[in-house]
Amino acid sequence: MISVGIWRVAVSAGVVSLSLTSVGAQESPPEEERPAVAEEVVGPAPGMATVSLAQAVGLALKKNYGLLSSADSLQSSRINYSAARAQFYPQLIPNYQRASGQSSFGLEATQRLPWTGGSLTASAALRTLPDTDLGVTRSTGMQFVLRQPLLRGFGPNATHYGLRNSRRAQESQERSFELSRQRLAVDVSRSFYQIIQQRQLLAVARQSLKRSENLLKASEARLQVGLVSKLDVFRAELQASQAQDAMVRSQAGLETALEQFRVLLGLSPTEPLEPEVVELGAELKDDAEPLETLLDRAIARRLELQEGRDQIGDAQRSASLARQNLLPQLDLNLGFTQGGLGTTFANAFNVDRRVNVFFSASYPVERSSERASKAVAEIEVAARSRGVRQQELQIESEVRAALRELERIRKSVELQKKGVDVAEQQRRLATLRYQRGLASNFDVVDAEGSLVLARSALVNLLTSYQVARIELMRVTGSLDVDAEFK
Repeated sequence: MISVGIWRVAVSAGVVSLSLTSVGAQESPPEEERPAVAEEVVGPAPGMATVSLAQAVGLALKKNYGLLSSADSLQSSRINYSAARAQFYPQLIPNYQRASGQSSFGLEATQRLPWTGGSLTASAALRTLPDTDLGVTRSTGMQFVLRQPLLRGFGPNATHYGLRNSRRAQESQERSFELSRQRLAVDVSRSFYQIIQQRQLLAVARQSLKRSENLLKASEARLQVGLVSKLDVFRAELQASQAQDAMVRSQAGLETALEQFRVLLGLSPTEPLEPEVVELGAELKDDAEPLETLLDRAIARRLELQEGRDQIGDAQRSASLARQNLLPQLDLNLGFTQGGLGTTFANAFNVDRRVNVFFSASYPVERSSERASKAVAEIEVAARSRGVRQQELQIESEVRAALRELERIRKSVELQKKGVDVAEQQRRLATLRYQRGLASNFDVVDAEGSLVLARSALVNLLTSYQVARIELMRVTGSLDVDAEFK
């Protein structure tokens, strides 16, 4: 810490002598021992539990309310997909009736054919009739019907259209959920380092306040012996007031950042939890990969692009189905029936057997709705293709901007470190000149303001670099939340 001295006046044998003594401060540490950011560390409040960045991200992934809502949507899409798959399971419908001396038992089974679009229906019924003079008291019936579309509704696209849409909805929700996890990890990291930044700024403000108070004491002491004017005292008082206001604002900013951090983790704003102490290294490694490598990785891995390409396939399937729906409805029907009346179920079952083969066809005259659906589906294919191309351009822009920001911060850190050293030397020189009576405290106050600005800017850059590094991984599609914050 820089010492601020006052001049002592002594009169001996008619001779006035001046001596310089320090006021409540020590000499500055050597240049190599001075930290670039802050001379003291502001840590968590006493009694507070602390978490690392990885622990904070893990807690947010479990408790963040926005992510929980996204998880609910994913679970709903999985349930809907299971329901869509159930359409291709055998459907069994048993029934039993008894009334007025009659009883009947039946079983109906339906199976959708998975690839052709047809359906197979089988039914059987056994009835017990009231006794008659002829003794016919049993009735049986069994029927098999195969219905196979030949034009409209034929093929796997028409058959699996609803199932594929449900599966695609599930895939879309899974990608959306993973994107939400990535964005949440970046937000937690930003909030985490914002607290580290506010702590550092609070430390800088406290240091500045101490120096300003020492300057005020020195100015008042020198005013008492007539070495300075009242203007120096006013200037020192204003500097101390501004330093105290900066410390109050930093403290308020720290409290706000802590509350936002806890809410982001799904906790109460008053939860006794804070980030652990993190030292901001002033040496940043230049380990960024070449731009072309990052662009290729982003185009291959970004989930938004994968979803966009799949949406083109969805639009193409819809257009194909819309064209098929313009065809006439032509179905092939195969039927087999067996049953009849008898004295027992066995002889009633073999009374009558029939095999039916026939075609059915229909073609509505009014097809405006189907034609409109076909035109809209074809437009949707072109629109989705343009959307994917726009996404590629947007992602390329994001990667370039993220890499540029990372490189800018790295270069700015080196420049700002030099700025902190220059500001520190300027303050030391201004203080020394003031102690020797060569200048007023105006230069000291000005140098103090420059030093605070330089250190604050360096703190902002160092914390921003940590977030920018994670953001670059996100925009290139290489952010594995579980691995990065293990």
